[in-house]
Amino acid sequence: MHVSEINRRLDEYGTLCDSAENGRRLALWETADRGLRAETQWHGTPNYTTDSGKPMPVTAECLEKMWEAVLGMDLRRFYTEPDYFLEFFLKYKILKFRRFADDTPLTREIPVCFGVTHEAGILGQAVQHLPGMEPQLAKQPIVDENTDLPRAIDFSENPYLQMAIPFYERVNTLAGREFQVIFPQWYRGPQGVALYIRGFENFSIDMYENPAFAHRLLRYVTDAAKQYARWRAHFTGEPIARCDLFNDDIPLMSPTSYTQFFLPYEQELSDFFGGVYYWHSCGDITAHVPAVRRLPSVNLLDFGVSMDDKAKGLAGLTTPGGDPNKPRAIEFRVMAQRHIQEASEEEQRAYIRTILRGCRAHDVVRYVVRSSGMSLLLGGEPDLARLARWVDIVREVQAEKDW
Repeated sequence: MHVSEINRRLDEYGTLCDSAENGRRLALWETADRGLRAETQWHGTPNYTTDSGKPMPVTAECLEKMWEAVLGMDLRRFYTEPDYFLEFFLKYKILKFRRFADDTPLTREIPVCFGVTHEAGILGQAVQHLPGMEPQLAKQPIVDENTDLPRAIDFSENPYLQMAIPFYERVNTLAGREFQVIFPQWYRGPQGVALYIRGFENFSIDMYENPAFAHRLLRYVTDAAKQYARWRAHFTGEPIARCDLFNDDIPLMSPTSYTQFFLPYEQELSDFFGGVYYWHSCGDITAHVPAVRRLPSVNLLDFGVSMDDKAKGLAGLTTPGGDPNKPRAIEFRVMAQRHIQEASEEEQRAYIRTILRGCRAHDVVRYVVRSSGMSLLLGGEPDLARLARWVDIVREVQAEKDW
């Protein structure tokens, strides 16, 4: 796309940012932390509770695979060409804003994100860019029991960042001063990074046969996260803010293993960053919720797409006499394929009612209902039509007098 066309889309995007509808959406969210953060999807915290009598926010997101069919986006180019990245970031954000009457706002922040490969890539794991796919990590792990894990990392000479920095700088130049381009953040938790550079099977075995090495590796990736935060703050001039912890693979481990191996390092990161803004897992963490609850200062806790029974998860947050570590808000992510694309409207309504009843039963007063993980199933446009209708259905259920 020619630069003049990107500028036209930036103008259109900016106009939507200033619209009355976007003002309505922005007014629902707290502003102490960014809602658009380490990845390109919105994760906001409502600035009100159910005590206000207002319905809690509804947000709708799609996987980037959707934009291949709907917008003709090439995933490999999206992650490797900065001009192309900005073009399609603006295209799908504008489309979503116009198509869905949900509560996801637009902001003048543009996060540069390289997906799940970012942290492991920084530490030396090879990254592959394959046609029609998000960046993938090479299968061969780079760490074994004999690997020398350095105590300090020179990010100024890091090969991965030598790719990321010019990508970011180009997007920044194209976007101009009206927009803030966000340099990639370290947002994956210690477990995920350790798994990616050691290998899932290897690290799982280490925990039982060589726990000392497992802890040495977790120490390495935790220290790397803190060192990167300091380097990034110096590079960008931005202060260190509350972190995110993405833990998609936590359910692979038992709650006991999570408590023994991972929680202490997450606590250390929470202390370093001044708290955890968003604790995330696509896996079913129902059994892990009582352990995760022990992590203080979590602002937004993700009840992800694989946790089908949200009320059961909420029960894990409940303790006699209240819990000072209870997260400030819950993000209820609804699995799009099961509960939207393959569900009848009545089935969709019934599932939303179970979430709202669970919140009432467990005194959860600040939350978000969010569609997540929608990919191509019905052909693209029909999928988006279903998602738009789902937003309306959630609002209709919220307006019911008795769930």
